[in-house]
Amino acid sequence: MMAVVVGTALAGCGTATGDMFAARDQTVEYVRVFDIKTDAPRPAVLHAASEGISRNILNATLATPLPDTAEVLDQPGRFKMADTPGAARGPSCDGASWTAKARPDVRGSQDMHIVACLYPYKTGYHLDMYAAFTKKEGGWLAWPRRATGAVLGTPEKYVEQTMLDLVRTIRETTKAQVALVEAKPEVAGAPWLEPAPSAARASKP
Repeated sequence: MMAVVVGTALAGCGTATGDMFAARDQTVEYVRVFDIKTDAPRPAVLHAASEGISRNILNATLATPLPDTAEVLDQPGRFKMADTPGAARGPSCDGASWTAKARPDVRGSQDMHIVACLYPYKTGYHLDMYAAFTKKEGGWLAWPRRATGAVLGTPEKYVEQTMLDLVRTIRETTKAQVALVEAKPEVAGAPWLEPAPSAARASKP
C-alpha cells in the first residue's frame, strides 16, 4: 500500500510539477523599417550602411546588387518574408541597392540570423531589417539564464543594438533625417536619434 501511494505521488510530480519546470524553445522575431532622407551620394550611404553593420557583426555577407532598371522608383521596395514558419524563415531583398546577411553566434540564442535591405526611392531610402532566433524558456535553468543575461547581455539586447547602430551610423555619417516606419516589437522613445557608441561590440566569428 505504501509503495502504491509513493508511486502515485511521484507520478504527479512528473506531470503537473514536471511540466512547470520543463524547458521549451521560443522563436523571437524583430522587424525594423526606417525612412531615411539625405543629400549624400548613394556610395556614401552604402558605405555608411556597411560600416554600421560591422560595428557588431564582423562576418556579415554584404552585397550591392545591380538594379534591374536605372529608373528610381516613386515608392521604396520592401523585403518579402518566406513562408517557412519559425526562426528559419528569412526575407529576400529583391530590388535593394545594399544587403547584409549574417548568422552571428550570440550567447543565449540558437540559429540567429539578421538581414538588412536598403531600398532607394525618389525622395530617400527605406532600411528594412529583420532578425530571428530561438532561445530556451522556463525549465530548471530559467533563473541562471536570467542572471547570466543581466550580466553578459541577452540576444534581444544584441539584436536591438545591432539594428540601432546600423541606422545611427547612416544618420550620423550622411547627416540624414531618420524616421521609424514599422517596428516589431514596438520601440520606446527614439533611440535611433541618440549618438552611436564609439566602441564596436562585434559578435563571435
